[in-house]
Amino acid sequence: MPSCGAAMVTGGVGRMRDRERTDDFRTFLFLSGIAVAGLVLALGLSTIWRALIPPNDPLPKAAIFDPALRIALSDYGASLHEPRFAFTAATPQGTRTVANCSDYMKLLDQGVRTAPGEPTEALDAYLNCPLLTLLRQARQPSEYLAPLSHLAETVAERLDLTTLPEGFEPPTLRHRRFVIDETAFKVSSPDGSWTMTILASGSFSGDGREDVAARIERGSARQYVILSARPDGSLAASSPESLAMTTTLPIRLR
Repeated sequence: MPSCGAAMVTGGVGRMRDRERTDDFRTFLFLSGIAVAGLVLALGLSTIWRALIPPNDPLPKAAIFDPALRIALSDYGASLHEPRFAFTAATPQGTRTVANCSDYMKLLDQGVRTAPGEPTEALDAYLNCPLLTLLRQARQPSEYLAPLSHLAETVAERLDLTTLPEGFEPPTLRHRRFVIDETAFKVSSPDGSWTMTILASGSFSGDGREDVAARIERGSARQYVILSARPDGSLAASSPESLAMTTTLPIRLR
């Protein structure tokens, strides 16, 4: 028959084990709470980070309104190396032969912006090369200028006409009268001598704000521009060449 002392020892050991189990459980709950709090904090910081940083999603095909540009971008490598009117240009590294968009963009990268003395058809053949590069780099914007159904109207209302390239201003510069075709994404002068066609929209500079790529036609001449919003809300025109060479996004030439 066990003694009373033995029973007390056994009971004491049992209570000690119960306390140890309780302490272990409390430690487990404490550590679990820290882990859960850390997870919640991480998710919260991730959400805030995504809200502050513009999305880096590639530009969807639906944001490219011009069918020819959409086809060219669908096989960007082939478009970049498609033979064009060949010419030579003097660069800091010597004379370079330019025969495709890849050559032309490398020429711009070396600081050469024009090729004096070259026939007009030579330069015209490369007008859309910087635009192709920009569209390839473009990202889906997080801030939009206007609903797509009112994009042409918004461009017509907010465009700073004084920023357009010389010789490509509309004849209605003072009176600011335009014919707007939202279906064709066109803004035209009443006499039809000047037309701006919106080709695509997206974030071309990587700041998350929507820019607009457009082609201006005046008579037989044409020029491409990028329209970007300024702090006062107006849209300023810049050349695709300058933006392609100053953007923080990587240039893909291969």
